[in-house]
Amino acid sequence: MNMKGKTMSENKLSNQGYELADLHPDHEKHLCHISSLRNMKTVGQLAKDAQYVCIVCGRAAKSPLNLCEPGKI
Repeated sequence: MNMKGKTMSENKLSNQGYELADLHPDHEKHLCHISSLRNMKTVGQLAKDAQYVCIVCGRAAKSPLNLCEPGKI
C-alpha cells in the first residue's frame, strides 16, 4: 500500500485512467465480475487448475485473461 491507501495494482489501473471498480477493458471476462453475477459454475471452470492469481483480490484462474492484475503462481 502507498500513502494514499492504494496497492501498486490499483495505481496501475488508475494510471491507465481506470479505478479498480470501473469497467476496464475485458472486465466482463474477469473472475471478480463473474463472481459478482453469482455465476459460480463459470467461476469454478475458470479457476480449475489455476496458474495465476490476481494481486488485487486474490482470486485464482487458469488464464491470466480472467484476472484484473494477474501474477504467475
